[in-house]
Amino acid sequence: MKRNIIKFSIILGLSVSLFGCKKDFVDDSKPYNVLNPDIFPETMAQVDYFLNSPYANTHCLELFGFSGLGRFFYNIDHTGDVAWLGTSEWNELQVLRINSANSYSGAPWRGLYRGVQQARTFIDQIVPNFKEKKGAAIAAADTLALRYKLGEAYYLRAWHYFFLMNLYAQEVVVKGNGDNTEPGVILYTSDVKIGDRQDEMRPRSTVKQCWDYVIADLKTAMAQLTEPATGAKKSWTGVDKGRIDYFAVEALLGRVLMYEERWDEARDAFLDIVQNGGKSLMNFQDYYNMWNGNPQYAYTENNNTEALHQITIVRSGDNAMAGPSTASAVSLIFTPFFDNGIPGGATPGYGNMYMHDRNLGRFGFPQNYYPVMKNLGTAGRTVETSYIDSCRHMKTLKRYDVDPDPRLWVGAYQPWVDSVMNGAAKVAVLPYGATTETEYQVNAPQSSDIIKHGWTLRKFNLYDVQASQNPRMHGADFYFTRLPEVYLNLAECYWKLTGNNADANALEYINKVHRRAWNLPNGAVQPGVDYTVVSSAAKITKAALHPNTSDPAFQDQLALNALYYETWAETFGEAKWWFNVRRWGLGPNEAKSYETSRAGAITWNSDNQYALPIYQTERDRNANCVQNKGY
Repeated sequence: MKRNIIKFSIILGLSVSLFGCKKDFVDDSKPYNVLNPDIFPETMAQVDYFLNSPYANTHCLELFGFSGLGRFFYNIDHTGDVAWLGTSEWNELQVLRINSANSYSGAPWRGLYRGVQQARTFIDQIVPNFKEKKGAAIAAADTLALRYKLGEAYYLRAWHYFFLMNLYAQEVVVKGNGDNTEPGVILYTSDVKIGDRQDEMRPRSTVKQCWDYVIADLKTAMAQLTEPATGAKKSWTGVDKGRIDYFAVEALLGRVLMYEERWDEARDAFLDIVQNGGKSLMNFQDYYNMWNGNPQYAYTENNNTEALHQITIVRSGDNAMAGPSTASAVSLIFTPFFDNGIPGGATPGYGNMYMHDRNLGRFGFPQNYYPVMKNLGTAGRTVETSYIDSCRHMKTLKRYDVDPDPRLWVGAYQPWVDSVMNGAAKVAVLPYGATTETEYQVNAPQSSDIIKHGWTLRKFNLYDVQASQNPRMHGADFYFTRLPEVYLNLAECYWKLTGNNADANALEYINKVHRRAWNLPNGAVQPGVDYTVVSSAAKITKAALHPNTSDPAFQDQLALNALYYETWAETFGEAKWWFNVRRWGLGPNEAKSYETSRAGAITWNSDNQYALPIYQTERDRNANCVQNKGY
């Protein structure tokens, strides 16, 4: 669910005047100006202020405030390709040849551990200090409120560790809930002495230890978010609607249990959400419009019926790259080029990244379908009308047998077909790059290092005021967990528990997501549309890639597995696919599917490539932190 009020609060930077305190709330006699429990916190408002910190950290610069989405996730999972080739660290991520000095792969480590620290500070210091300070004077309502706030903090700590594990753990799967002694990440448990650098230099815990720790945090969070007198599972309404509730926690718990292959426990968690969580799928039109921060559709963001963990990103005058902000600058990297009457067009942002061309084929779009261009190089250049009409039919008619997956246009803008606002005028989106290097523009096949189609990534890109809106002040919400993902996770549990490719429960939940994509009624079987098997030796999804040039016999696993494909298509552009690539072992498949980018050939030489290198700065600081294999 969304957090309506988001502010960064840096513990050591809070002003005394903010709280009306006459005494300093830090103790200068202790290392690093640690909080003084004798005088802080004094009010519930101060307690809540510190809880805002880990909430806000989810969209810090290193994560979803700027670099984490476009520069990082969109590269390693090949949602995007790089138009800008001038940064070697960026190029290394794109071709999966990363070293420990790469600051782009190291930035999430720093951002995620900041969130761990903020949540831990709240759990181990803020709430205990407040309880000790107030003692029996705490009102019953405040005691219950503190209970719920602790539940939120435990979840947020687990959320940050979940990302850390998926990015930096040597391995992520604990087969059969046994053991996995490979290095996970560093667990800063409650016994670590804050401010004691030697004690903070902990080694990496094992993969099994890390997941068990995350599971314990999530179970604690669920207990705290249960009303003790009645056993009611806490959900929020009104101004509190944005807070993490019981079912948001349960969704992440179910997902983590899957990493330990505890399929029955995960199934039960997901079923509880489906049956009791009060969520429902949005209709296709609202789903199409929920990603772009358009005030016309604000009600679908603020009252999103399928979001379990949602973060509101608020348009403001803040520059989200310059420090604490309620906004985000993610779209700055992949803003569209639009028709301003000049060949090549203009973009309001950096224009560094566009959708990787191979994603078109995965959605079922005919990749060799190029428009006929007229008057190239002039302001009067035009596109053959028959091409525009044909593509608009693909997008709007949703003819299941012949058209691409409609989610293609949810995740991307199509050049010449889609539009954005330039001031008060609606103008066409242009092929990416502001040059004549796309196959669209020259109407002929080009070499592999040339942008071929140049579609713009659409999710989290503003469209109603795109040309004039400062992308550093972007305001499109993030949905970290949605009901369709719960459906697909539940389907996987049923499939794994029975081992049956035709498991009726698994297929029903996969088809619920599939039907919504095609704007079909969800309560009835859709013959000719519904999947009848989860996986097959023959093609069963829309995914249709050109053969890999080095291996013409290659078949994309997403074409052969409905669960894989629907997960990819439904969450495309949401920075989630890499986690599934790791858990399902799809690295070699992905390298062959995408094959190349403008940064070079994408190769898979070892499964060690799943784990990012531990950033060298961390290892220089902590001699006990071992490096991942292969680096």
